[in-house]
Amino acid sequence: MEEWDVYDASRNLTGRTVRRGMDKLQPGEYHLVVDVWLLDENNRILIQKRSCRKKNFPGKWAQSAGGAVIKGEDSFQGCIRETEEELGIVPDMQKAELATSFIRHGDTIVDVYVIRQDSLPDKFVLPADEVEDIRWADVNEIENLLQQGQFVPTVMEGLQAALQNNVTFPPEEDVIFD
Repeated sequence: MEEWDVYDASRNLTGRTVRRGMDKLQPGEYHLVVDVWLLDENNRILIQKRSCRKKNFPGKWAQSAGGAVIKGEDSFQGCIRETEEELGIVPDMQKAELATSFIRHGDTIVDVYVIRQDSLPDKFVLPADEVEDIRWADVNEIENLLQQGQFVPTVMEGLQAALQNNVTFPPEEDVIFD
């Protein structure tokens, strides 16, 4: 059972924890999650197709990796763990940028990491209960998947924020999000 630290609106630990799916956050309480966007040397973004076994958004495309930060971790550590769990690789955190942080769903603090990964393996280790497939995509392809209902809409806020914070994606792309 996953256990999360509880934060206040200023990101201070409250000393309380909750168990995923069992305990409820109270008004004014938050838990921390990470969204991870990996970029290759061609400025393409690694996206994953969520396992059809997942409760939320089964079979939909999403960010490279992401999930809840567990008790005792900070978002930096959560970024590493989630990327290892979902893709079987260790992200190059020396090239990681915390692109933005925002509130999602009223009770979730989201830290969005963009990582330029110079070397990636030819094969990834994908856990079947988490990830069905991966592929490289540019921002326009992601926008098309979103319009077709094939991309998790809630993670787009993080990508949009990364773009607005001048995280460099392909310069030839002129992306407009509605």
